[in-house]
Amino acid sequence: MDLFRWMDGFEDPKQWEAALVGAYEDAKREPELAELFRLHLLEEDVGASFEFFRQSTVPDAVDALLGRLGVTKQDPVADVGCGRAHAAYALHKLGYERVTAMDPNSEWHTGTGYLASRDDHNIRIVNDLAAWRGTGGEYGAVVSSGTVHHWQHIPQVAIDTRRVLRPGGYWLMISEFFANTSRQLLDLLNNHPTSTRYNTYEWAYPASVYVDLVQTAGLLLVGVIPLRYKKAAFFAGTALPEDEAGDRWVDANLLKPNGTVETFWNEVDRFRRGSTEPRNFTEAQVLIFRRVEP
Repeated sequence: MDLFRWMDGFEDPKQWEAALVGAYEDAKREPELAELFRLHLLEEDVGASFEFFRQSTVPDAVDALLGRLGVTKQDPVADVGCGRAHAAYALHKLGYERVTAMDPNSEWHTGTGYLASRDDHNIRIVNDLAAWRGTGGEYGAVVSSGTVHHWQHIPQVAIDTRRVLRPGGYWLMISEFFANTSRQLLDLLNNHPTSTRYNTYEWAYPASVYVDLVQTAGLLLVGVIPLRYKKAAFFAGTALPEDEAGDRWVDANLLKPNGTVETFWNEVDRFRRGSTEPRNFTEAQVLIFRRVEP
């Protein structure tokens, strides 16, 4: 850690696009890198990446969770920090009628450029942050997939996210980037397909840090989908052994008092006291927040 000097990763859309286009040349010579890009939904063929996501377990899992939360296919839903907008497109294809894809990046490989080129959807695309921040109380739910760790000021962007939600609306924070020790942080950054090699901005935090920062913005953690639920159905290209008893418990206690949120915080406390047991709730697939009023 004392030798760690990587502190200037960028988040500029044009620079990110140029870096990824250059990375594709490396991937042609390095099959392992190409496979990492595929699994991270960053392969050069954006259409293939969209299809890989649509055929994964994730869209149906998100659809089922939204339904459980009372979000209908007629309610406005936004994919926030969407990147290529795999989730927005998949939700549209599942019948959601009012989908928005929001990302300040409109580039082809790294932003919404490819989605904008397709004529088989009616997804609203928002690339203007000022316009987004002028939106108030519109959405019944927002989803974010592996994007919050890119936000260099998480509470500020969480306030922007809360603002667009209706009172009582939900935010599904899916597939975030977790690190719980300094060693894990360094290993994750050094093995990430783009962070240290191409100097893109990535930063992993403990799950409890995401929750604490978001809850300062007027959102409340109301449910947690743990790592082993439904064989990791919310992670594209990943499958874990089935845990039927655990799945039944989560289904019965997802939003209840003394349910998944209490179990999450109990696990946080155990690890702060030195537990070495396998993580489950603190490597969550989904953190479910709800907009609350003062």
